[in-house]
Amino acid sequence: MSSIRRLEHVGIGAARDRYEETIQFYERVFGWHRIKEQPGELAFLGDGTGGRLEILVADGPPLSAPHHLAFVVEHDEFDATQEALRQAGAALQEPRSNPFGDRLVFFTDPAGNLAQIVGRREPLAP
Repeated sequence: MSSIRRLEHVGIGAARDRYEETIQFYERVFGWHRIKEQPGELAFLGDGTGGRLEILVADGPPLSAPHHLAFVVEHDEFDATQEALRQAGAALQEPRSNPFGDRLVFFTDPAGNLAQIVGRREPLAP
């Protein structure tokens, strides 16, 4: 058996006409940066602490419920991040809380992929 140590990245698709807009969305809203790119085809974005997205040109459907990406934000930065998503043109669902007291809101990125921000009261265990 091989020893898988961690999840390396998550890949999401974007239609060719939404590809660059989708990359710029994650750069602008979350401050992620391009770490490797084949322009117009695929790009790896990183958060600087090991989180990575691969955005590739694809004709397939976007992520849809119940499948989603989840981005954690500081609990006290939840409202500001939610507003940044609005300003970037993301379609937001109604915010809510879970039984742990975490705040969350689902949104769609420019490619139509479902994602959420989570303001955790306590971080998940490693």
